[in-house]
Amino acid sequence: MKKQHLIFLSIVFISLSQSIAQQYGSLPKISKEKLQLDFNIFKQALEKQHTGMYWYTPKDSVDVAFTKGYDQINSDLNEIEFFKIIAPIVALTREDHTDIRLSDATNNYLENEATYLPLSVVFLDKKMYIINQGVSDEYRHLVKKEIISINGESPIELVEKLGNLFASDGFIKAVKYSDLYGFSFSKHYFLQYGFVDTFDLKVKDNNGNIQDVQLSAALLKNIQENFKKYQTKKKPVTDESLVFKIVNDTTAYLAVHTFSTDVYRDNTIHKNYKRFLKNSFKTIQEKNISNVIIDVSENGGGNEGNENLLYSYIGPNYQKYNSVCAKSQHTTLDNGVDTPISFKTFGFLERVFSNKKMENGSYCRTEGIGFGLMAYKKEPRYTYNGKLYVLISPVTYSGGSEFSNMVYTNKRATFVGEETGGGYYGNTSGYSVGIPLKYSNITIIVPALKFDMNVSGSPFGRGVIPHHKVIPTIDEYMSGIASPLHYILEGKATH
Repeated sequence: MKKQHLIFLSIVFISLSQSIAQQYGSLPKISKEKLQLDFNIFKQALEKQHTGMYWYTPKDSVDVAFTKGYDQINSDLNEIEFFKIIAPIVALTREDHTDIRLSDATNNYLENEATYLPLSVVFLDKKMYIINQGVSDEYRHLVKKEIISINGESPIELVEKLGNLFASDGFIKAVKYSDLYGFSFSKHYFLQYGFVDTFDLKVKDNNGNIQDVQLSAALLKNIQENFKKYQTKKKPVTDESLVFKIVNDTTAYLAVHTFSTDVYRDNTIHKNYKRFLKNSFKTIQEKNISNVIIDVSENGGGNEGNENLLYSYIGPNYQKYNSVCAKSQHTTLDNGVDTPISFKTFGFLERVFSNKKMENGSYCRTEGIGFGLMAYKKEPRYTYNGKLYVLISPVTYSGGSEFSNMVYTNKRATFVGEETGGGYYGNTSGYSVGIPLKYSNITIIVPALKFDMNVSGSPFGRGVIPHHKVIPTIDEYMSGIASPLHYILEGKATH
């Protein structure tokens, strides 16, 4: 086992041991024997179904984590306490498509009985800013101030702890900060620490003046009411997921904020994605546009193939994937007491015509019916070969990240913004299965397909690293200014 993985596991479980005894009010306890049965199913689900389980974390390190996690179940625990045992193991998958869903009863408890830090925050790089407060008019002065510490812990220390409660791709640290946006930080703070009556904050203004502030914990409904009352961040001009505009005589801006076909149907302007791309690139060609900006900074993915269609307009065809494989077709989870859980990965047609069974029992995609392994199957009519810029961020994930990966590995564009949240070398997603844990009522979301991308030129375990890193100031962020876009339009993105 590599030394760094041993150190990481030690930190995770020391932190876990120190926090497992936190108070969570009236949540009912579940017997340790029943939780051990749930843990057995949880372990099998990741080992048998998650094809990329050992992509970033070696098997021996994962095995140690399973053993230590099981040993933590040494008394009766409530659902959140059990969640805190399995969540760091899910984080070891280093795959954001792997998730944990708490039960409806516990979510109802979190919504109606738990109390929280009454703030909404944003991380700009690693600095933490208050973007709304859920207290009263007296605290409006806190908005836009930087948080230096909460109850004696720095934002970096807190993200290190809270980040162990959810998975993110590879070793991309920016995602941990990005995922704690808004009220998510306060919710994860409660999951980590339980009920905390007061929060002692140190905050700093733009002039460097540091102030001590004490806030009392509050119910979610009261916080939300005040959030609506004191909201100050400027809303976007449009909620459309597909945007195209001519910026000037030489520049066009094309935003694809999602690859979800369902979301396209909710647009008021562009409901047909294929037609939107065709008309956009036709206009680019007819107006002899020489600079195109593609914005996928808000694109968290969607339907497979939509990222390929966008890429087909601007990049050369090549073999996109080294492989796309599922560990097995049939999976059975059995804790030796309850009725076994069984499920299949592929339907009949896809298993037979789009995949091949390998010697190790896995199923891997072929160039048969379906998407295949190439970037695309047909080049569109209105392609673009001029100067290209791509806007990215930690929100750029899954299909959004795969689009960025293809463009980056083919050296087709200048990237501006922040590192993508999706792994550059691929991801494990697709055919995700929600696996219920009978006694804790937690559901584990386990993806099946490992997409191994044919790329080069970026460190293993990272995302696409932009040529120009652009972080907005808190004033720019609150004003709704798209700093990376302005950076390009001002002629600063030379590469």
